Amino acid sequence: MSTLHSPANPVMMATEIIEDEDAGVEILQQLSHFEHAAEALALLDTYQEQPHLLDPHLESMITPAVERIRTCVSKDSAIETQNKCIYLFQYLYYLTKTRGYKTIVKFMTHEVADLEPMVDFIESQDIANSIYWEERYVSLIWLSIICMVPFDLRKIDSSLVASGQRSLISRLLDVHKKYLGSTGKERDASSILVARLLSRRDVAADHLIPYLKWAKYELSNSEDIFMITGLLSSLCAIFQYAARDILFQALDDVAFPILSLGFKDKFSSNSVVRKLYIKLAERISLCYLKPRVAHWRYQRGEYDLVWLYTVYTQKLNDIPILGNRSLAKNLDTTTLMTANTISQPHRGDKQEEEEEDYDDIPEEIETVIDILLTGLRDKDTIVRWSAAKGVGRICQRLPREFADEVVGSLLDLFSENVLRGADDKLDISATSEHTWHGVCLSIAELSRRGLLLPSRLNETVDWVIIALKFDIKRGSHSIGSNVRDAACYVCWSFARAYAPEVIQQYVIQIAHTLVSVSVYDREINVRRAASAAFQENVGRQGVFAHGIDIIQTANYFSLGNRNHSFLYVSLEIAQFEEYRSHLIDHLLQISIRHWDKQMRVLASQTLGKLVPVDPQMFLSIVLPRLVPDATSTDQNISHGALLSVAEITLALSTSHSNVSDSKEFWKTTANELSQQIVAIIGNIPTKNLTTFGSEKIREAACHLIACLAEAGVFVSEEDSKCLKQLIASSLKRKEESVQQFAVSAFGTMARYNGFDADTVKDCHLEVISSRHLYGRRGYALALGAIPFNLPVNYTYLPDVLSALCSTMTIKVIDGSIFAICGIMIVRLMLIIASLVYPKQQDSPQENDAETKRNAIISIQNIIKQLGDQIKTAIPKEIFQSLLCGLLKNLEDYSTDQRGDVGSWVREESMKCLGLVVPIVTQLERPNLNGMEEVVYISVESHTQIIGKVLKQASERIDRTRVCAGQTLETILQCLCPDEQSLFIIPGQAHLNDIISKHLDWTSPADVYPLLVPLIAVKEYRYEILTGLVTSAGSRSESLLRYSSQYLNEYINQLPAKESGTNDVQLQDVVREFNLILQNYQNVDRVSIALLGVVGGLFENGTLTKVNDDAMLAGFATLSPSKARITALQQLFTYLVHPFPRVRVATADQLFVYLSTLEEDQVNDQTMEAEELLTGTDWMQPVSEIKSTRDELYRLLDIPQPNP
Repeated sequence: MSTLHSPANPVMMATEIIEDEDAGVEILQQLSHFEHAAEALALLDTYQEQPHLLDPHLESMITPAVERIRTCVSKDSAIETQNKCIYLFQYLYYLTKTRGYKTIVKFMTHEVADLEPMVDFIESQDIANSIYWEERYVSLIWLSIICMVPFDLRKIDSSLVASGQRSLISRLLDVHKKYLGSTGKERDASSILVARLLSRRDVAADHLIPYLKWAKYELSNSEDIFMITGLLSSLCAIFQYAARDILFQALDDVAFPILSLGFKDKFSSNSVVRKLYIKLAERISLCYLKPRVAHWRYQRGEYDLVWLYTVYTQKLNDIPILGNRSLAKNLDTTTLMTANTISQPHRGDKQEEEEEDYDDIPEEIETVIDILLTGLRDKDTIVRWSAAKGVGRICQRLPREFADEVVGSLLDLFSENVLRGADDKLDISATSEHTWHGVCLSIAELSRRGLLLPSRLNETVDWVIIALKFDIKRGSHSIGSNVRDAACYVCWSFARAYAPEVIQQYVIQIAHTLVSVSVYDREINVRRAASAAFQENVGRQGVFAHGIDIIQTANYFSLGNRNHSFLYVSLEIAQFEEYRSHLIDHLLQISIRHWDKQMRVLASQTLGKLVPVDPQMFLSIVLPRLVPDATSTDQNISHGALLSVAEITLALSTSHSNVSDSKEFWKTTANELSQQIVAIIGNIPTKNLTTFGSEKIREAACHLIACLAEAGVFVSEEDSKCLKQLIASSLKRKEESVQQFAVSAFGTMARYNGFDADTVKDCHLEVISSRHLYGRRGYALALGAIPFNLPVNYTYLPDVLSALCSTMTIKVIDGSIFAICGIMIVRLMLIIASLVYPKQQDSPQENDAETKRNAIISIQNIIKQLGDQIKTAIPKEIFQSLLCGLLKNLEDYSTDQRGDVGSWVREESMKCLGLVVPIVTQLERPNLNGMEEVVYISVESHTQIIGKVLKQASERIDRTRVCAGQTLETILQCLCPDEQSLFIIPGQAHLNDIISKHLDWTSPADVYPLLVPLIAVKEYRYEILTGLVTSAGSRSESLLRYSSQYLNEYINQLPAKESGTNDVQLQDVVREFNLILQNYQNVDRVSIALLGVVGGLFENGTLTKVNDDAMLAGFATLSPSKARITALQQLFTYLVHPFPRVRVATADQLFVYLSTLEEDQVNDQTMEAEELLTGTDWMQPVSEIKSTRDELYRLLDIPQPNP
């Protein structure tokens, strides 16, 4: 079996089959078992993409299997053969699937002695048995080659000797008809069999026309779609293999009328039927035409390589090498024309006579061509592709005039539904992508065969250039990628069909468009197709400028990534002047106007990167062209233009050595243009800023403002107010992306143009007093963009940080964190709060998760700006308030319809702690003179921070655990003990061991075994237990399993009694559980999970070792007897719950409780209660079991609460 798992060695596998029967069968059994197929078939699967690599080994792989089947078929019964050879047949089928039946069948035996045994074998097959379908398929394929033996079938038919038996030919036809309507692969194989059989002259004379009549009848009357497709496949194969002179007799009476039968309308929705109908029409029409190659076709001819080598060598000796130009570019046109002219065959009088020797074209050909032209418009690619090939094959046998009419009809399809505007520009928005795709395929097929004469190229190339850019928006997507791909195929066929002097006048159009499409098309397959077409033209035409350099740059792999293609490949090609302007023009005309937003963004970034290549062109041509588009009412055009103007403006400014030079440039050289650019913001249509889709316009406008500020473009006071108004209104938008761009513009303006106290005051007031929810989010984020890194700006920090800290406040009611998001939830919780705690009402603005998250992000940005000046800039009181707010936000578990939105706040708080703690800790190390400084973070604060982070590291959300783990590692790395350290934190050795292992924090199996032992550290015990309990209540199976497993294992091994040491004991954990339950009794997320953990510890007997009843009763904050009464009262309430499942589960648990009572607690009343619980059907309606529940109150002496 090692063969299958070793590198592909098909010869060895075949050798095992020959030499060792058991080993061979074992291999084939492994191949056939479904559950092992993926692994066992790896040998053949590796050849799926390049199956031709199997060719040298096919004979040694196939022959042993065929010989064994042949032996079994000739000696054993059909059933025995089936059972013995099932794996061999499946093996052969896998080979046909990988390499194709046409190749595999050549290695199968085709001797006369094999014919009748194989017919007997296939006749005995049960078509209803789906297990042996591979046997039937391979047998039919095998018969298709055996029946081609070069002997008259009637002479080798043993049934003719015995009277009363059907002939061999009749049996073969019956086998074919038996599988013709099959739903599996047998139908395809039977079509091949009958085509091979009826193509024999000794069989066709008597059986072909009757079969065609039978097929015509079945097509007219059958309602079975599989029978229809089988018949059409068979007819197509017959008209492919059978001799024309035999088929010609049945064309008018039988074959051609098939095309007018009603099945094509009855099954018009089936694409396979339509494809086969097109194929059949084409092959019937070919029978009407003599098999000839059109002498009028364009022939490029063949090169005389010796002559060409001599000519090129002589020319190269006479001219210098011109940089990266291709060889053909350096040679003059005369040489190229001469080189190709000598290979063109002479068109003499004899050929002209041959061209005139055409019979009258039957009218049926026109009908078929009409069918094919209609097929080119079909909605399915397989139908259009079949029609395109049919057009090419038929035109190859037509006279020149008739074929030219077909070409004209094809080109007319391009102009179908094309509108011409006032500026003579074509509007193709109403055209059909299916029609254009079909026509492109047909043109490519005609060109490849030389049937599209050079006289038609002028008109054809114009349409092909348009097809290369065919991209029409339909709803939320676009159509046309298949048209562009087919147009690339046309250009590829041009390269193979025409000589350089013929195609030379179109070289510039084709080369420029192919290069643009290869780097700027949206679809990867189109980019690669355009590159392949360009490469073919470079190799065969040799007249494309810088061809070799471009195909080395824009190759199959480099064009695979769209970003890389836009931003890097196109930049290298733009270094060549011949292509530069066309690349830029493609971006301006198509890419920045594209329906896909990402394409517009990429196009604008590409334009910015292209500026250094030719700055003057962008300044004098591109920018003046873009400015009017930026205020267009079409949002896509406006968005692309705004982004492009922004990128180009910034790129033009970066070409200057410093900011002052850039400002001088915009004030002098480009003063008028800069005024036009600045005026864009004020001229954007109001509708574009307020209607649906306005968010992308605001993003682009804010990006333009940021680039203007960074570029140093002069902005007047009036224009500045306009810019600030747009930023202010964008900060209040609900879309986070708009707020991000607005914050970037706000910060850039503040950094480059300066800011004043009013700016800070406005932001400050919006954060602390605004009732606009989205505005508070935006301004909270904007405060962090203000540059506070200069000492002169430190005076603003206290107010700014106080405002940000105010947004992080979590309102706590009786120890519960009310996470309020969503209008209905807000109203409900506010009503409850106002009823119970009138003076502690919360507002949605104060508890908005996004506002708190943005505030923390701003704090991070401010701290990054301050760096080691943090203690100079921020007073200790403000810092302590900040630190307290961050720690409190680690308790934010706000939820809304989106889930745990509080996790965003917790994660940003941890990131902020991971940033600020190392900075402050480094500053608070004692200096060399031993001078003491004000301590901002004490040892206790460090311990508290680590405890809070450990809690997050042990909780349920993978993303949050990763953030906590990274924060923990960052903090611990700055607290490692050394001679200068002020901080020795509890459990530091174990913590350092954790971070040294570089854990995968997303894996509970790796994390919990290392976190659980930290329960022994008193300072972290409460936080870690809270986090672990929460994870134990998770819905994730793996998380629940690992957290519960390691927690239970750890608690189980704790001593139950005090040992006089400082080691953790079971009672310590129970005390922490009590404290957790008291603090979170109104929080289901923790309390329910804790009850589940405690219940599990009771079940496994761990907590029974605790003898302190008061401590255990503390889970309910009641005395033991009162806790029992309260618990039973609640359970009795569930006995009349509206859901039957709850009633049944409650009854079961009550029975378990009564069954486990101590002997001194059991009496007649408890026994009667047990019988009552077990004898009552708790699935009955509540009205019928309520009296039973009331009786339980009396029997167990439990006071019945008032209703």
